[in-house]
Amino acid sequence: MNEADTRAKLIDPRLLADGWSEALIEREYTYRRGRVRLVGEQSIRDQPQFCDYVLRDGARGPILAILEAKDETHGPSDGLQQALGYAEDIGIYFAYSSNGHGLVEHDRLTNQVRDLESFPSPAELRERISSSRPTRTAELQNPDGVMVTNPIIQPAYPAQTGGMRWYQERAVTAALDEMLSGRRRALLSLATGTGKTYIAFNLAWKLLKSGYSKRVLFLADRVSLRDQAFNEFGPFDTARGVVAGSPPFARDIHFGIYQTLYARGEDGVRLYERYPRDFFDLVIIDECHRSGYGDWQVILDHFDSAFHLGMTATPKRSDSIDTYEFFAGENRDADGAPQPAFEYSLGRGIDDGFLAMYRVRRVKTNIDQDGLRIEEELDQGADLIVPDGAPVKEIYASSEFERAIQVEDRTRAMCEHLAGLLRQWGPNEKTMVFCVSMEHAARVRDHMQRLLGPETGKSHYAVRIVSEEPAGQALLEEFQLSSSTQPVLATTVDLLTTGVNVPSCRNIVFMKPVGSPTVFKQILGRGSRLDAATHKEFFRIVDYTDATRLLDEWDLPPAGGTILTEGHGVLTGQVVNHDGFEPIQGAAVVVRAGSRTFADVQTDARGLFHVPALPETTLTVDAAARGFSSKRVRVPVAAEPTEIVITLREPQPGVERLVISGVTVTIAEETDLTLADGAELTVEEYIERAGAKTRELVGTNEDLIQRWRDPETRSALRAALSVVDVQPSILALVAGRPDADELDLLAFAAFGADIRSREERARAFALAHDVSDEALTAEGVIVAALTDKYRQAGVEEIASADVLSLEPFTSGFGGIQGVIRALGGPEPVKQLLRDVQRWLYPIDNEEQER
Repeated sequence: MNEADTRAKLIDPRLLADGWSEALIEREYTYRRGRVRLVGEQSIRDQPQFCDYVLRDGARGPILAILEAKDETHGPSDGLQQALGYAEDIGIYFAYSSNGHGLVEHDRLTNQVRDLESFPSPAELRERISSSRPTRTAELQNPDGVMVTNPIIQPAYPAQTGGMRWYQERAVTAALDEMLSGRRRALLSLATGTGKTYIAFNLAWKLLKSGYSKRVLFLADRVSLRDQAFNEFGPFDTARGVVAGSPPFARDIHFGIYQTLYARGEDGVRLYERYPRDFFDLVIIDECHRSGYGDWQVILDHFDSAFHLGMTATPKRSDSIDTYEFFAGENRDADGAPQPAFEYSLGRGIDDGFLAMYRVRRVKTNIDQDGLRIEEELDQGADLIVPDGAPVKEIYASSEFERAIQVEDRTRAMCEHLAGLLRQWGPNEKTMVFCVSMEHAARVRDHMQRLLGPETGKSHYAVRIVSEEPAGQALLEEFQLSSSTQPVLATTVDLLTTGVNVPSCRNIVFMKPVGSPTVFKQILGRGSRLDAATHKEFFRIVDYTDATRLLDEWDLPPAGGTILTEGHGVLTGQVVNHDGFEPIQGAAVVVRAGSRTFADVQTDARGLFHVPALPETTLTVDAAARGFSSKRVRVPVAAEPTEIVITLREPQPGVERLVISGVTVTIAEETDLTLADGAELTVEEYIERAGAKTRELVGTNEDLIQRWRDPETRSALRAALSVVDVQPSILALVAGRPDADELDLLAFAAFGADIRSREERARAFALAHDVSDEALTAEGVIVAALTDKYRQAGVEEIASADVLSLEPFTSGFGGIQGVIRALGGPEPVKQLLRDVQRWLYPIDNEEQER
């Protein structure tokens, strides 16, 4: 038997006989959707990857086991390694493999492998887990001492379609494990677009439906984020309440922003103080990295009996140390570093196919590249406005533009360049532009509206969204809709940086410098969502300010090729205050090479740090400390200790910025960044891949032609090729032959055949069959018109009788019915359409028929 028969006739009956009802068996569980790969401006997907079976603890309950099936030609253990890989990733304790006759188990609780006669029952697996994992017992006491169903075992919400993805299920279980083990707080770190709010909803669903918890507070720092969460928790219906002027005590789930909770009433009492300290069992802090523990402290201290769950979309970095220490401090690794309960990076999400891939366009103007030299510009006629008391420097760097000095000519040049890119890619693609200030955002908005508004006919092509005031909120809500036609481009400062969902956004534009890796990752996440409504599978980053230097291993899918490894290099150094050179204790020092982090350490009381076992090459070192501006340096490291001193400056009080005009600004450098991770296929790689897949489906070039000549077999072949990500339209793109016939493109990729254009095929067909525009018969005129249709758009254009409802058939014959009358009935029409398709693709040496 093949695998399908083995599963249906041998494994399924065996599972049912051993106590696994249909409600507990989920077949072809999606593990990976298939990674999106880019070829030019087109995207293709790898094939999805499925677990043959997942076996659940109750309907919609947690996964107990993974089972991989093999056909009868394999041994029963041949799928065990594959099942074990799934189990380790998904966080499951039991992996099984079977060929329908034998059964092998890998128990990850004991690391034992054994042959079995039958499948263990659900009750047996549950007992084996709970005996080793106290948090997994079927029942337990809630905080009030009442025996309830374990929330981990409680069925998830019965979603209409899909349900939770594997990493979402694992995140929910990880948070519950932390809660049930007696810890007081935990952190979930998942990239933007992976569904953190949906995870929070399912966590609350399990806790409240099981009876383990009674009330939940969802805490955000923006009204839009609060409202998004309120809507995500829709199935709770009237159990939800928004914290506004007074606490909605009658509700089970409260949604608030900390600014409201912290506000005082007329009696001087803050809103959060109106709640009893033990009112909530769970407090969820959304985007907890944004404000850090300091802003939440008094509120969380008030609800100190509740479990505190922080959710973030960024990994631990120098500017998120406090967040990790507070929320993940009870869960430390072997080196004592705080760890999230579960982590799922942007790169992993891209590799699994759950997030959109991206490509990078880096652009630099001449003054960003070389600096703005004031005296030189004044000598060439520029005008400079200097506010009273403002110092004037000899040269200004990119990081100072729009902060220390306004350079309108630079903004205009960038906008004109961006407009050119958008005309090329599609001016109606949703775009976010991140600007330095509200004024800068307004000027960029005005330029983009002037440049593309009239061309697109949209009065609100470009808008500025910088606040949650009613007008801004209305614009934001319209911009978020995939179906909306305007606004198309939104300029902002930081309002859209985090939490705001715009799935159809295809372009993320940096017109402001970004120094924080956390902020960079938040902005990057605005484009990472897939959007089926607009067929979006990838997005673009247009970087005018070198923000993409902050790309690292969190953002990149697994890379191939040579990777730097640890070596004998040693780096020692000291971090000091620039003014006075006093040592800075507790400064974060991160040492990286490319996308790999080799060290993440803190300075001691003397500001010193020491990092051994580094590769002997030039490394990037970032240093940051509370109350100081961060700094990045490049350091060559060798076997002999390399010593450096890094000085950090305290932020200087701002002064009103200078304004300069009349500066000549040009685009000095523009490059496409191809990520060294295999995400983007080269032309040669795609052609080779398409050829290999085609050869798997057709044995020879002659077989390919035979199947292509017939509409039915051609349609089946097209469908089979599509399943394995072979698309003739992409072949035409990468081969630079949009004029070529699709058959010839496939034959070229698979068998090295010459590529012929549709024009060449049409000409050969016309010569062989005496086709001309001056044909005297009705059939001749129709064949000549069909040949022209093929020449313009390909064989699919003439594969259906619908083509006969177009010109020139409507004016010449009166449409389909007129053609039917001219040829003597519908059957001759069908036969002629089939004949023309067959004649366009003659087999070598075949007798020409007419």
